[in-house]
Amino acid sequence: MARDLSAVDVHTDDLEDYRVTETGWYAVDDGNRVVLGPFESLAECESAIRDRQQTLKRH
Repeated sequence: MARDLSAVDVHTDDLEDYRVTETGWYAVDDGNRVVLGPFESLAECESAIRDRQQTLKRH
């Protein structure tokens, strides 16, 4: 079953914590693992989360 995703704004100080190389908005699962991103805005990240949830519901 798909895990819940939430948007996180990753700053330079947090790059290592999320194991990413770029700052920006990321969709992370309930285990704080990055699933999607980076995005330039919260709106873009939330849109990608909704799109992914819709795709997973169809399968």
